[in-house]
Amino acid sequence: MKMIAVKMYGRDGTENDFVEIDLLNEINYIDLWQRTKHSTRVLAFHTDFGSYIAVTTLVDIGMICHHYGYEMMGHAVVNSRRVKTIKSIDNNGSVVTFIGGSHIDVKKQV
Repeated sequence: MKMIAVKMYGRDGTENDFVEIDLLNEINYIDLWQRTKHSTRVLAFHTDFGSYIAVTTLVDIGMICHHYGYEMMGHAVVNSRRVKTIKSIDNNGSVVTFIGGSHIDVKKQV
């Protein structure tokens, strides 16, 4: 089973920060890691070729999924291929309605 993870150290803000790692064949151990003493502890995956953390931020998932048609809209990463309509709300963002009928309010004027 493979998963996408992000480098713990030495990030450069590009796609090179992300790797696909094999849970069965590459990970030596998993523990909890905390970037600062005030941040939340997250899963850390340690391999022979580096240490990585699970993808935990919208910015990171937005970078990963951008190639698949996802777009950052306010505080959400939206699958553009599933959008039926986008309606602006008077100076207060937009309502994105999806093909299946569900919707989300986003703080972005689209």
